[in-house]
This record gives sequence, C-alpha cells and structure tokens, in this order.
Amino acid sequence: MKEIEEDTDEQPPLEEPTQLMNLLTNGNCERWSRGIFGSKEYLDGWSMRTQQECVFAEREIVYEGTASAKLCSPRTGITALISQPVSVVPGHRIRIVHHYLMDGESGNGARMYCYFRKSASSNISNDVLRTFYDEDTLDIIRGGGYGIPRFSDTGGEWKLFDYTIRVPAIANTFVFEIHSYAGTTFYVDDCYVIDLSIQP
Repeated sequence: MKEIEEDTDEQPPLEEPTQLMNLLTNGNCERWSRGIFGSKEYLDGWSMRTQQECVFAEREIVYEGTASAKLCSPRTGITALISQPVSVVPGHRIRIVHHYLMDGESGNGARMYCYFRKSASSNISNDVLRTFYDEDTLDIIRGGGYGIPRFSDTGGEWKLFDYTIRVPAIANTFVFEIHSYAGTTFYVDDCYVIDLSIQP
C-alpha cells in the first residue's frame, strides 16, 4: 500500500506480517483472562470498554486462530472500544494492519481512532498532525480507512486494513484504537503495528 505522504525511497513489497514483528501485545487477540469474579473476560494487553459489557471474546467468528474481539454497544451513547499504546521512533515508517468484519450497523457504525502522543499522557492534536499529514491520511488513521469516515458494511466477510505511515518528528507513542457505536456488531482480529524501519 502506497503512502500518501511523499517518500522518495523505493520500498520493497510488504511481506505477510507475523506476531514476531508486532509492536502490539497480544495483537492476534488470542489471550483473554477472567476477572476476579470469573464472569467477564478481558483482552490481555489491551484497554477496553468494560463497564457496559461492550467487548467480548468471540470464539466462533474469527479470522485466524481461536479468538477475536467482538465489539458491540447496548444503546446510543455507549461506545465499545479496544486500545493499546506502543512506543514508536520519530521518523520511522510504521505499518498498521488488522482484519475486521461488520455484522450489521446503524448510526455511526465503527471506525479507527488511532492517534500519536508526544508523552505518556499528551496527545498530539489534529491541528498539529495536519502540519505532518494531509486530510486524506488523517481520515485513514482516524476513520474507516481510505478516505471514508468509518468502516463500511462488509457483508459478513472479513476485510483487511493495511496502511503505512511515517511517525511524526515529535511523536514517541502511537495508540492503536478501534471504536464501535450503538447498533453495530464489529469483530476485530490479527492486529499489527510494525516498525518497517527496523525490519531486516
């Protein structure tokens, strides 16, 4: 997938990602742990919306392996989400990959909500990111990918998101995050954030 921002270096074809390359912990969504009372399962290594029972371990609808993350919201105003920050190197190229399946949608559906930080708690605003990227690139990492504000209905089939972006010069953290809104059931599996600048 070609970057939108200019990059004069000729890049070799991208290979199939593996978990060994992955900056994300448990990016394949395979490991889930039960809470102290044993009823709720939590996606290891990830933050997730739990107080409204929005994120579940799914073991039948999976892209690969034995589990995926199922995001659904019980009513308007409740957003299901999974999120994980990873350390990144300014100026390096990172590849963002995940598989997703939409099983019915209404309202705002589901979208990516990825962003960069310049410290552990200081997000880089969109106004600042616009000095590094054009609007299309921002839409890709903050929406449904490829210039649309959210993911479109996949007709019950798994789809691939795969995009490469350069880390801003002021960023040291990238937050991979996906939101699903009321009326939508959205499955996510095999998520990757890969630093292409350090791959052999």
